[in-house]
Order: sequence, then structure tokens, then C-alpha cells
Amino acid sequence: MSAFVAKKHVKSPPQRAFARTSLFEHDTWRVLSREYRRSVPRWHFAMLNDEGRNRAFAEAISQAGVKDGLVLDIGSGSGLLAMMAARAGARRVVSCEAVEPIARVAREIIAHNGLADRITVVNALSTSPLVAAALDRPATHLVTEIVDCGLLGEGLLPTLRHAREHLLASDATFVPCAARIFYQLVESSAIYRNNFVSTAADLDVGLFNMFSTRDHFPVRLETWPHRLLSPPRLARAFDLTVDPLLPTINEDQVEIASGGTAHGVILWFELDLGRGITMSNAASGEGTHWMQAAYLFDRPIAVRGGDTLQLRIVHDDFSITFSPTSEERSHE
Repeated sequence: MSAFVAKKHVKSPPQRAFARTSLFEHDTWRVLSREYRRSVPRWHFAMLNDEGRNRAFAEAISQAGVKDGLVLDIGSGSGLLAMMAARAGARRVVSCEAVEPIARVAREIIAHNGLADRITVVNALSTSPLVAAALDRPATHLVTEIVDCGLLGEGLLPTLRHAREHLLASDATFVPCAARIFYQLVESSAIYRNNFVSTAADLDVGLFNMFSTRDHFPVRLETWPHRLLSPPRLARAFDLTVDPLLPTINEDQVEIASGGTAHGVILWFELDLGRGITMSNAASGEGTHWMQAAYLFDRPIAVRGGDTLQLRIVHDDFSITFSPTSEERSHE
């Protein structure tokens, strides 16, 4: 999926409601619909049905002072956030969506809800000159939700760097306005074996690990046997309105609360939508459609309660990595 595409799509009931007059009636659409569906990941539906997320964004946008403003929505998806902004009184909303079939359907949904006169959907990345042209002037507000389970995977940071420089007024309001990444050491051979292998049928297949994921990947933590070996720690904090949002490197000393084998870390994000409204995909919080993220060490590490483990934490534009600097390693 494009790094700049937010995660929204259309539910079946709205399709049925306006099917007779929409593009869904055209023979061309019927022929292409299978390929179109393949271009839209299934988690769009789970996200649209995430009522907690929807309420949080609706409340944050309504409190962000968008009335009579020019709103930039990065990642149209179904057009939901753009419609929330229009409903909250925005004079005009420019919404950009890189995936053509999603942009087409977003326009249909927006028109069906009677908001086409105030919302323009541009089929382009936010970095395209087409978006700046559609805005005409710097936007007074930004709304977006281009985050994955580990926050960075959909290009939130480079997208906002570009938007702040080229598309937004200097005093623009952001929803979200800040974000944080937290993590804990985890022991879970089950999760580890989802990404690494040594033998199969008594044969050494370890070379297959060249295809292992070297970034974070989604897991529903509660579904896998695991032990958390350290308290939660803050890995990164971002003020999305003013921070440079550039890649960084630092080290962190992690206190070991419980001895065992550290296979990697579980990480999650917290979004600050402004005015005290926050969202999180922490396993310990209220359930959301987002899973948690796992980042696994190349080799498991033996740790003892009361000790500390030094980690090198690096984030670039699309990922965050955790590398032990300790030489003490155990092998599975």
C-alpha cells in the first residue's frame, strides 16, 4: 500500500443505497470490480467499523475550529474524515487519495451524503502539484490518519514534513497534533517463529531467514503465548506541528522486571488528537481495529530480573528498529 494512503473504504449498505445512480451500475465497473477490490486491503472495513476511532476523530475535528476554514485531508479513503470536517462547518475541504478506485468511490460517497459542493477529492499523493493547485492557498487545518500499527509505516513523517512546508498555513491546526511510540520487551517463541526458522522435518532451512521481516509487523498480542519482561517505555515522541520529524538514533536503558528470553519488543502508538482526545492501540487498552506491532531481534537474548539491557533505537521515515548492544545472546 502507498505510504500516503489512509485506511478507509466504503461499507456495503451505502453501496446499495445509491447503486442505481452510481458507477456501480456500469458494466465497466462490474468488469473491473474484482481488480478494484484487490487494490483495497480488507482492514479498511474493520477500521470504518471502529466506532471508538470514529467518535474520537469526529469529536477532535469538531473541536479543532474548522468552521469556515480550508481543510486538507491527506488520505481520503472513504472520505470519512473529509465529511466530518465539512459537517463541522469547514468552508472547503481538499482531500487527496492516491489509489484511483478508492478516490472514485470516495467522490460517490461524498456526493451521496450531499457534501460534494464543499469537498474536492484529488486522485494524487499529497506531494503532487495537483493537491497544491486544488487548495489555491495554504490550508488552515490538516486532518489525517495515515498510521499503521507501529505509527510510521504509512509515511506519516515525510508526509507531514512536506505538508507543513508546501501546503499548510504556519498556524494551521493539526488532527492529530502529536504522537508517541511505546514498547516493552517480550518473550514469545510463538511470535518469533512467525518470522524466523531453523529446522523443518529435521532439515536445516535457516537460510530462508533472508526473507524474514526486518521491520515491525502486526500481531494481536493476546492471541499468542507471551510474557512481558519490562515495564512500558517511551521510544519516541513527536510534536507533529513543529518537530523536524527527521530520522533519529538514540540509546535506552531498559530495566528487566522478569528474567527470561527476550525475543524482541512489542510496540504501540498513542495519537494526540488535541484538546485531551487521545487514541491508542496498546494491548492493555480498549480494543481497536489496529493490532499491536512486533519487532524481533535477529537472535533471542537471555535477560535476568533486576539487570538492564541497552537498546539502540533508530527510526527513519517508515520504520523504527530496536537493536540490543549487549553481547549476551541465547539461541533457539
